Amino acid sequence: MLKKFIYLILMLIGAALFAYIVGVYLNNRDLPHPDPEIMQQRLERSVQWLVNNEADLLQQANPMLWWMLYETEKISHDERISELLSKYRQKYPRVQQSGWGPLFGKSPRSYLSAYSVEGLPYYNQHFIYALNCAAGIAEDVLVVEQQNQANFCHQTNYIYRPACITHQLMGINFLLTKNCGLLPDIDEVIKSLQSDIKLQLSLDIRVVDVYLQRVLMLLITGAEEEVKPVWIQQVIDHQLADGGWGDFVSLLPISGEKSLGFSSRVLSMGEERSSFHATAQGVLILSSLLKNEVKQ
Repeated sequence: MLKKFIYLILMLIGAALFAYIVGVYLNNRDLPHPDPEIMQQRLERSVQWLVNNEADLLQQANPMLWWMLYETEKISHDERISELLSKYRQKYPRVQQSGWGPLFGKSPRSYLSAYSVEGLPYYNQHFIYALNCAAGIAEDVLVVEQQNQANFCHQTNYIYRPACITHQLMGINFLLTKNCGLLPDIDEVIKSLQSDIKLQLSLDIRVVDVYLQRVLMLLITGAEEEVKPVWIQQVIDHQLADGGWGDFVSLLPISGEKSLGFSSRVLSMGEERSSFHATAQGVLILSSLLKNEVKQ
């Protein structure tokens, strides 16, 4: 009986390993660049999802998500997104008057101190420091200064956070685009983080929220040539029927609408459902890709 049990376990491990190897192959295979017309159609579907879910979106004040729409609107000049942004500004005027203001074109507040980021997640503390070129924050908050080091996410406390490197690169990129001059070796740090993200995209086959985040960060930090066409195709293929993207990919139906599948927690029970967090990234990905197509 014990031998049969051990044999069964080995078979399951072998099957899982084989499935993963196949998944890695499919996630890195050579494909032609997706047709721009298809990308435009998918972008239209995703923008329509934003419009259809306006009420829910406006309940979420998260400035980073709305910044992604702000960046999209600068590329596409889509009146529907402009209207959404206008309603967001009207509902949350304090966001633009805060340390998040530079996301939306407001002047940086270099005088900000550690008090301005107290209680925020570590990566948001770094964002506000970088957006405002607020050197004093890094001087007083150790975790902010640490995020300027390329190996930050390889530390014990952060290595298991799938979005750590993408968050870190976002902050470093703000330091660059705001011309802060606070990080002398910023180009080397960016290249190191981009390399880490490319490795993650090659080996992590879960096309969930963080997958889109990785593709997006390569696109907006000057590494668009490093984005494999298959990764773009994966993003397109995992757009849900309603036009959005989510953080769960169904693998095995269990009961009702519940399935066993991939999520940000590796494997979990859930259902495929679009979210603002993932869809805002998908919209900016497609807009950025189409902008690059026009340039070519």
